[in-house]
This record gives sequence, C-alpha cells and structure tokens, in this order.
Amino acid sequence: MEEKKEIEKETKTNNNFNRKFINTLIFIMIICIGLIMYSRYAGTKGLIVKEYRITDEKIPYNFSGIKIVHFSDLLYKSTVNIDDIKNMVERINELKPDLVFFTGGLLSKGKSLTDEETQELSSVLKEIDYTIGKFAVKGDEDGDEFTIVMTDSDFIVLNNSGTFVYNKALTPIYVAGLASSISDAINLDTAFEVVDSDTNKDAYFKILLMHEGDSATSVLKSRDDVDLILAGNSLNGSIVLPFYGGLFESRGSTKYKKPFYEVNDTLIYVSSGLGTKDVSYRFNNKPSFNFYRLKSL
Repeated sequence: MEEKKEIEKETKTNNNFNRKFINTLIFIMIICIGLIMYSRYAGTKGLIVKEYRITDEKIPYNFSGIKIVHFSDLLYKSTVNIDDIKNMVERINELKPDLVFFTGGLLSKGKSLTDEETQELSSVLKEIDYTIGKFAVKGDEDGDEFTIVMTDSDFIVLNNSGTFVYNKALTPIYVAGLASSISDAINLDTAFEVVDSDTNKDAYFKILLMHEGDSATSVLKSRDDVDLILAGNSLNGSIVLPFYGGLFESRGSTKYKKPFYEVNDTLIYVSSGLGTKDVSYRFNNKPSFNFYRLKSL
C-alpha cells in the first residue's frame, strides 16, 4: 500500500512538472510570437525625431541657431509607402529646417518606379520646406531614378563634390558629399577641392555627407578638419537589443552603425532611416530622422 502511494505521489509530481514545463514553453512561444508581430507591424511604423545640439567654435555666428534635418534610407516599397513619406515631410516641415540632408537609400532593393510613381514621389519630397538648401548623396542601390527624383524635388546631389553654403553674412560653411563606397569609389580630393583651394580653408566648418558610415574610416585617416559626418545605410542594426546593440549589419556599415560616434574632433551621426532591408522588422528602433541645431561658441 505504501509503495502504491509513493508511486501515485511520484506520478502526480511528474505530471505537475510536465504541466509547468509545457505552460512555460507556451508562455515563451506567445512572447516570441508577440515580439515578432510587434517588430513586423508596430516597430516598422510610426516616426520619431532624434534631436541633437552641435556646438563648435568653427560654426560662424550667422549659422548659430541654424536647424538641420537629416534623413536616410526611405527604402520606398519596403515597409514604407507613400503615406509614410508624406507623414515624414509633414513632420519635417513642422520643424522649419534651414538645411535638409538626405544620405541615400531611396528605393528598396530590386524595386523600381513607374513614371507616375516617380512624379508622385518627386512631388512629395519637393514639399520639404527649407530656407538655405537641400542636399543629397546616393546610396548603393540608387540609380537613375534617384537622380530624377532628387533633381525634381530641388535637392542638389553631391557626388564626390562639395560647395560653400551661405546664410546672409559673408562667412559660409562647407558641405561635401561622397559617392557610395559600394557601387562607386569615394574621392576625397574632388569632394574637398573647392574648400582646399581657399587660403582660409582650415577656418571653415565642414559637413560631410555619405551613405555608408564606414567611409568615415578613410576620411579620418586622410583629414583632420571634417567637423561633422552624417551617414545612413546601417539602419542602426534594424533590431536593437538592450546592452548589445544592432543585431544586423549592412555592407559598408559594420564599424560605424550606431547612432553616434565622436572620433577626435569629428562628430559622426548615423540615421536609423525609415524603411527595412533584408528583414522587414524593427525592434527598439523606430523609423526616425535626425534634427540638429548648430551653435557657435
């Protein structure tokens, strides 16, 4: 009798353990499915603005208080549709920027635009308000459609080139842009040719636009006078885990893929973009664009 009771007790204990184990597995599965669904549908929608203040003694007085919007990787036709882009434009215009920078990544990989879509996208991006200028650089997948859309929406495309940018007073800043290091070759000499020919070249505040953040490695090795680098491409890793960082890496953005770096006296900001690439998921990394205020010292 005692032996029978012990067997029944052991069986009951085993059954309770199995039930708890199964319940735990079900709970874990529900959590995982919930996270996947959130990352796919909620994490890829919505839009946040990341705000930064940039202070530097080289920023001329007439540029102190200037507002800059920096967006990247629209990746239209990934998880981004035309309504998402319209919403971004509305949010940008609410900030009343002076300068607008786009660091490449117009279309999702393998996608194309019809003539009607090209016209619609150009029309939407043309509505971005500005007081000084709009500049862009190509991404690795950006082709002829990119140039058409950017030109029609009043962006100046900088392809291994640069220009002085003025705001009322005589002292300008310098804005340069690099070609994509994946689809083309960067050329720092031509990008800085205009400013390097100026006898006062070291005094100017210099902003460099690039698509792939890792192009900053070549820049930092060759020049110590670039004050601000703005990049995209990495999506900051798409799925960002606490205490770990971005889970996924994009070619050309393995060293510089986080939102911010400071190397010597150069500030590097990497936009997380709006769309998605290899995986249609975002976690702890909402679609966003960056908003900077310049301040002279």
